[in-house]
Amino acid sequence: MARRKSTPRRPEPPPTGVLNWRDSAHWDWDGPLPCRYQCGGEPTQLRDSKRQPAHKVCAELAIAQQIQEYAEAYENENERFQL
Repeated sequence: MARRKSTPRRPEPPPTGVLNWRDSAHWDWDGPLPCRYQCGGEPTQLRDSKRQPAHKVCAELAIAQQIQEYAEAYENENERFQL
């Protein structure tokens, strides 16, 4: 009987998030703009690394979603070659 490899458990991001926006590089003094992730929340003066308006929480959710998608694509690709 062939043993199937177990899928490694992916770690969850910390509850405080992974981004550090404490420095002034993420703040725009020109005024608040709508979040680039169209969350429907209040406009924000925060800017992401591409200088686009984004809430920290929205940016972290987007990053977490991308990581999940990349991990799933990687696992699917590996499974395809292990059969």
